[in-house]
Amino acid sequence: MEVWKPYTEKDSMAALVTENYYMLFVLSRFGIPMGFGEGNIGQVCRQSGVDPKTFLAVVNLNLQAGSRDGAIDEDVHPETIAEYLHNSHEYFLKYRLPALRERLEKAMDRKHEAEVSEAVMRFFDEYVSEVEKHMMYEEEVVFPYVRALVEGASGGDYRISVFRKRHDQIESRLTELRDILVKYYRGKNGYAFNAALFDIFTCAEDLREHNQVEDALLVPLIEKLERKTVCGKS
Repeated sequence: MEVWKPYTEKDSMAALVTENYYMLFVLSRFGIPMGFGEGNIGQVCRQSGVDPKTFLAVVNLNLQAGSRDGAIDEDVHPETIAEYLHNSHEYFLKYRLPALRERLEKAMDRKHEAEVSEAVMRFFDEYVSEVEKHMMYEEEVVFPYVRALVEGASGGDYRISVFRKRHDQIESRLTELRDILVKYYRGKNGYAFNAALFDIFTCAEDLREHNQVEDALLVPLIEKLERKTVCGKS
């Protein structure tokens, strides 16, 4: 069996994308445009004002399906990770989830499965409200705290462990909806429904990888900063 090797700065950016199409989402959240020609990852990142080590930390974490071997590189920028997550929030709340709702609503068989269709849409809307609440907490509390620590401030009495404890797996309810539709929905199963269901699968996976970046990169980086802040005061 072929052993997976992490991508490095010397690898082709075009090859990264063509070999792993999900990286299109990662590129957009880092603000890296297409049209990078034959440039390698390091060159393309620097041209776009993105730290290559931070970019690669996210890329390789996602491609390893969340597993991490060894310590996080000290040069990974927590503020860049926070900005990446902020851009992810904008994508989910302003584009991905509204588009998914529209596609799901059009796919529901309201003629023969009206009651089930209404329940599914209600479930989805409640789920989106949970996602909004979760992401707004990060925007209003967690990210300002991260920026304060990076700038050398104490960040007050807040600690990233609070976030870790209340960090819900926001993809889990979407996975629950997926399973309900697969097992119990008996409406019209045409192209529109299958396309909506496929979007639910991919959106749940995207949210899972979003959580991985928070849990496996942002939280450990901030915990290190917190320890340095405490040691610096002692």
